[in-house]
Amino acid sequence: MVERQPGWAEQQDALAEFGQFALSSLDLDHILRKACELVARGLQAPIAKIVQNIPGRDDLLLRVALGIPPEIAVAGVTTVPGGKGSAAGYALLEDGPVISHIPTETRFEVSEVVRRCRVVVSANVVIKGAGEAFGALEVDTLTERTFTPSDISFLRNHANLIAAAVERHKAHRERVAAAEERAVLLRELQHRTQNDMVVITSMLRMEARRAKHNETRRRLESVGQRVEVLALVYRRLYLTGSADAVNLSTYLDELVERRFLMHGFEKDDTVKLDLRLEPIEVDHNQAVAIGLIVNELVTNSLKYAFPLRQGLVTVTLERIEPDKARLTVGDDGIGLSASDKAKDRGLGLELIPVLAKMAQGQMDMTPRSVGTAAVLTFSPAASPAAADGV
Repeated sequence: MVERQPGWAEQQDALAEFGQFALSSLDLDHILRKACELVARGLQAPIAKIVQNIPGRDDLLLRVALGIPPEIAVAGVTTVPGGKGSAAGYALLEDGPVISHIPTETRFEVSEVVRRCRVVVSANVVIKGAGEAFGALEVDTLTERTFTPSDISFLRNHANLIAAAVERHKAHRERVAAAEERAVLLRELQHRTQNDMVVITSMLRMEARRAKHNETRRRLESVGQRVEVLALVYRRLYLTGSADAVNLSTYLDELVERRFLMHGFEKDDTVKLDLRLEPIEVDHNQAVAIGLIVNELVTNSLKYAFPLRQGLVTVTLERIEPDKARLTVGDDGIGLSASDKAKDRGLGLELIPVLAKMAQGQMDMTPRSVGTAAVLTFSPAASPAAADGV
């Protein structure tokens, strides 16, 4: 049976605690601080510090200074000489553990920080992962002390865990930077797409005004309105900074208001608008399909339902179950069967069943004694980013 020296169990507990902490945090400063606290506890040393190797510089940055008075050194500010100018520098130079009896040391210069702390014995190990060394982990004692092979093994294991945490932190920063860059590019693409669609809509309206035949003018206007539906989706994505999630409430509010203005109706006009929209989030594809449905239904009501230009258009959006929502678009006009125009519904209303499938829903054209109503029941689709927790 192997006999363990006193403190061995405490050191193993410290290693286990640090490993768990390093995996649960992405704050490198906290990780380095915790490492020094546990090393000092495991070795019963009054001072523990980490110095970082700064590429292109000869000195080392003191990242953690546990047990060192602030009048002697401040973490993140104080530097110590590299190379043979300090124990940590010498350990990095040798790429291995360095144990030093400071009063009799001749291999390297004793740093001012170590001298002012009156260190008697120091032990340094290199913090190094797959690439260049990050720095060194050092513990100091103020009295005579022998660091055993087990102590050095404990230090090296700790340094290896620190190196892994540093690599993980670096990879995380790179992922965040890449995600931020993609987000900027996506927002720029959304903005340009929206602008391009606005230009296309304007061109279609110009052509519609110049058209000599009413049918040609009507078709150009319809296409322009549908392009605007797409442009509004990209506008909402751009304004909210979302990659794919669209709030149907704000989107449909803007869409319906625009349709009223386009057909010459103000909010206080004789044709009233009743909007009751709960905030429900869907992905880009579902937003486009639902937006096109609302566009066709509201446009149909405004064009055909009110020959006397008096009435009410209602648009409601509500969540009826945790995973189901209901959209209702209706009016109290003359109704489809009473409208000669409605008998020739055109492409718009014919598209609605197809759009309902795209919206992952079911459409029901509800009969009414007065007016018309269309009800879409659907399951709101979460955007991929939201589903992944990004």
